Amino acid sequence: MEKEASFNQNVFNLSLALSQSRINDAMELRCMILGPDGSIKESEVRTTRDDLAKQWGLDGRDLRNVDLVSEGIPHLLVRPSVTFISMFTLRLLVRAHGVLLFLLPIEDCHVKVQDVFLADLQSRLQHGPGSGVLANLPFELRVVDAALASVIATLEAEHTLIRREVEDSLQDSTREDVVYSVLRGLQDHRKRLVAIQQRAGQFRSALREVLENDEDMAAMFLTDRQAGQPHEVDDHLKVEYLLEAYYKNTDAIAESASALLGDVERTTETIQSILAVRRNQILVFGAQLEICMLGFAVSTFVAGLFGMNVVKFFEESTSAFVILVGVCVIGTVTIAKYGLWKLNKFRKLRL
Repeated sequence: MEKEASFNQNVFNLSLALSQSRINDAMELRCMILGPDGSIKESEVRTTRDDLAKQWGLDGRDLRNVDLVSEGIPHLLVRPSVTFISMFTLRLLVRAHGVLLFLLPIEDCHVKVQDVFLADLQSRLQHGPGSGVLANLPFELRVVDAALASVIATLEAEHTLIRREVEDSLQDSTREDVVYSVLRGLQDHRKRLVAIQQRAGQFRSALREVLENDEDMAAMFLTDRQAGQPHEVDDHLKVEYLLEAYYKNTDAIAESASALLGDVERTTETIQSILAVRRNQILVFGAQLEICMLGFAVSTFVAGLFGMNVVKFFEESTSAFVILVGVCVIGTVTIAKYGLWKLNKFRKLRL
């Protein structure tokens, strides 16, 4: 009871602190500002949610969860002059000619997607638009493309590495000497695959939400809007193609993780069944051994009675020893057979 009360009190204190931080728009945030060429204009800017909302044309509620340490739910928030991207630990504001990247205190257990994004974005922008689809995209959509690509690349990299580990574990599952360590490894792989599957599903839901909203897709052309040429509601083909490509990639990762998770679960169930059979065999062997020892103990007890230093009137008989040994052996065998018969009968009833 004391432990539960202490836990509830800690939950209350933490909940109160978090709720107060959410309504406190004066809390300081750490950010990095990037220029149109991907160069770092300011490596660390300390500002507040209230100031950011005013400078970037946002409502204070739009940035309410921007400083969450946890990964949160991925989403893209489209506003007239800015796009807010929140993808797990990657959170940034995109304008027509600049990017503001939030620097979060990421724990070591989290993959630093923002580092992947920063390196990829600088590589894309500093080497020019290149050729193909990216060559025709405005700055803000190239940033969105880099953000989505970094998330997909991180998910795919995690999935690829886990897949290799799972394949090694599945190969080792046929070896009896490491079956216990394989089982523990598969259980750990299962947790990580479930996490990847869940994150892929959340990422896919965020993309689907934007794909189902024509107004948001049309409003993502920030450069054209700034130039006084806003897109019509149905004029968003480039954004739609961009989001659909990543939506399909996410589908592939989720399906692959699901198939691999099925293999892990089937192998885990097989190993657990084998271990259960072995455990039952050990229990049966132990019961058989105890039954035999019971018969031997009864015979030993009878023999011990005749070994007592009292008059038994068998000392003069030449066949008393043979008879006693024979009776003890027969008694031991009889008790053991009866016990084993009852044990087998019980096992058949269980089956």
